[in-house]
Amino acid sequence: MAETHGTSEPAGPTGAARRAETLARPVPAWRTYTILVRATWRSMRVHRVNLAMTFLGSAALQGTQLAFIGVLLNAFGAIAGWSVGEVALLYGLRLTAHGVCTINFGQHRGSAQAIRDGIWDRFLLRPAPPLMQLLTRMFNPGTIGDLVLGLAILVTAAGMVDVAWTPGRIVYLALAAIGGGLVEAGMQIAISGLDFRWGPITRVKDTIDRILTDFGAYPMSIFGVVGGWLLTALIPLAFMAYLPITVVLGRADEAVVPSAVAVLSPLAGPVLLVAGVLCFRLMSRWYTSPGN
Repeated sequence: MAETHGTSEPAGPTGAARRAETLARPVPAWRTYTILVRATWRSMRVHRVNLAMTFLGSAALQGTQLAFIGVLLNAFGAIAGWSVGEVALLYGLRLTAHGVCTINFGQHRGSAQAIRDGIWDRFLLRPAPPLMQLLTRMFNPGTIGDLVLGLAILVTAAGMVDVAWTPGRIVYLALAAIGGGLVEAGMQIAISGLDFRWGPITRVKDTIDRILTDFGAYPMSIFGVVGGWLLTALIPLAFMAYLPITVVLGRADEAVVPSAVAVLSPLAGPVLLVAGVLCFRLMSRWYTSPGN
């Protein structure tokens, strides 16, 4: 009779144990964000005609303001001593920064609806951070139009100004566009947090957005010293495009802040974004479910 041998214990964890260990491992925030964005983008691609029309509509809307600025420059030749190319470069950077903000953080506008309709309850029950779910819940294809048109204006205007475009200046301009977008995002996210305390404040958001759009396309020097300080310290519009452009154009002495602050202005973006997120999280503690 053949001798039987006992089966040896498997070395290491079993397949079920490995799967359980994988499920228990926390998913990095960047991967969660990527998964949510991809899912939202896939849902938007289903309606491709609407995607294209919204994109073109947004580009046309921004183009009307550019046309208005062109009319002013054609009539007066310059704005506060800024030439056509310099104003176009400022507008291009401002619009590019706006596109960076709206593509990644534009859904902050949905905070009031999420609170009113109890959607925030669902966000709280899921493993992903609630604010991240809000920002990736939907996608507005018109924001692509803002970014594409902004980049097109920026590239075109770069050839119209007397600036030596060294690699350092190009990298600085790219960082300024990202930083400007983060400044706008931080401010708007912080304001959205007030929905938890004061109810829907959509009109406040619209007013701030209107100020950023209408005043951000012009040199701050046309608003005087008081206006320049208000648009730098109270509403940080100058950090979104004006201050970096003064550095690139050699006009930093026109700003109401020291030249060193103008040079470092792109760093304001990450700082204000973190501050805005912290403010939003603090305000969200006052959330009351509409089902209560």
